[in-house]
Amino acid sequence: MIAVQNSRPWAKTVMKAQDFTHDWDQYVTIKVKSMRAMALSGLHTFEDEHYSVAQATGFIELLGTRAGTLHTALKIGFSLARELPPPTFALYDTLALGTLTLPADCFSAMLQFANCPTAHFRIGGDGSANALATEAPLLQHGLPHKEQH
Repeated sequence: MIAVQNSRPWAKTVMKAQDFTHDWDQYVTIKVKSMRAMALSGLHTFEDEHYSVAQATGFIELLGTRAGTLHTALKIGFSLARELPPPTFALYDTLALGTLTLPADCFSAMLQFANCPTAHFRIGGDGSANALATEAPLLQHGLPHKEQH
């Protein structure tokens, strides 16, 4: 019997359903598209639409590539306060938003990370593993492990 050779190998996957949804219960790695930053005095509370930082010395907003129908963002605040709020993650009508609040002296280092042309951020889950890295593969590490029963 003679085997028929397929002249169109790409046709094997043409009819397969593609799933481009994101599992926000896990963590999603997003490429940084644009960045905004602001230096502040540390004397006041900085408030943005979905985020607030007491004694704010700086603020970085990272906008990422779209994830399906959602815009993606990581907002990082820098504070002189001793007690910092935990990182968060939330889904809004058109936005997947992660937050991080870090000590004031981390501002310049994070600004350099954010300006890297290969910068990516990780958001999702309960927000506890939100992160920023100079390269996407680094964000595969440091994730919380699921407990096995």
